[in-house]
Amino acid sequence: MQVARALRIEPKNVRITVTARYARTGSVLAGDAKTLCDSIHTALSLDSEEPPERLAQLITMAEATCFTMAALRNPAPVALEATVNGQPFNPATPGSG
Repeated sequence: MQVARALRIEPKNVRITVTARYARTGSVLAGDAKTLCDSIHTALSLDSEEPPERLAQLITMAEATCFTMAALRNPAPVALEATVNGQPFNPATPGSG
């Protein structure tokens, strides 16, 4: 809605549905489990009296400025910092702290 406000467009009945499909491979017990994201589908529905060019601008800019889509399309470094019993813990080398 921030993009709509910036463009001074007031859409009505806005509905956004995001469907993600995931798959899991391997085994937790065997230690080789992995989760994969197969696809993400976004469906947008809205009502508006704006001309098609303005609605195209709204939809294009909303997608271009979506933080979630940006993170998925341009992966950023991801880090895990674990603490157990108040102490740093490295799950890759249990017992070494």
